[in-house]
Amino acid sequence: MPITRRRALTLLSAATAAMALNPSMVLSARQTLVCNWVRDFPPYCMERDGSMTGILVECADEVLGARMGFALDHQGYDWPKAQALVASGQGDILCTNPTRERLDFALFADAPVLEVPPSIFCAADNPRLAEIDAVKTLDDLAAFRQVDYKGNGWAAQTFPPTLSVTYADTLTLALEMIARGEADLFVGNGLGALYAIRQAGLTGAILARELPVGEPSSFHFGLRADYPQAQAVMARLATFQDEAMAQGAIREIILKYI
Repeated sequence: MPITRRRALTLLSAATAAMALNPSMVLSARQTLVCNWVRDFPPYCMERDGSMTGILVECADEVLGARMGFALDHQGYDWPKAQALVASGQGDILCTNPTRERLDFALFADAPVLEVPPSIFCAADNPRLAEIDAVKTLDDLAAFRQVDYKGNGWAAQTFPPTLSVTYADTLTLALEMIARGEADLFVGNGLGALYAIRQAGLTGAILARELPVGEPSSFHFGLRADYPQAQAVMARLATFQDEAMAQGAIREIILKYI
């Protein structure tokens, strides 16, 4: 029998009534996914008041939780431990770049839930603003006082050793140096810097634009390969992730943080 709109509404009403009469049936059917995150990687994932939050955590809540129906247990660790626990079966989900090493123990979505291109940041009142705006390549950066933050793996991978870069203790301190005129520019992860600018009260004082140097930061959901019916779960995830993006849900999450 074809499902008409009237019949669909009837079936929905019946299902809702059944759930109200026996809520334990619904609760027992929800499987829990343990999601392992970096404890301090704002704005993507971070521990605040004892709970994990951030862009990627909320994306997981939206796609895996609200749309796919999983109960999610968010756990924060240092990054090596977060990965090791998933590899050993003591965690289920990661959201990161699918490197060869990670593909040994996890299945990853083909499309990223979030991809962040590199950007260049400078002070709005920098007297060399026109020159900075003309920067197109890594070689062009050599003419400016560039600042970065210690431990930035993307910078170590992207910038040639001949490029002179001053390293501050944190991204926020690097951006404050730019605002004070002690450095000309920062080149790196766009969302991370935009979040730090907002948190430091520097909105309007620092300008940004995309700069196509190096690789973008890509975040793909990954599920441990030995999770029950892992292939089927990842196929469903792809569908619901596409839906969340098409409906603007992922964009709305990002905008909350920048």
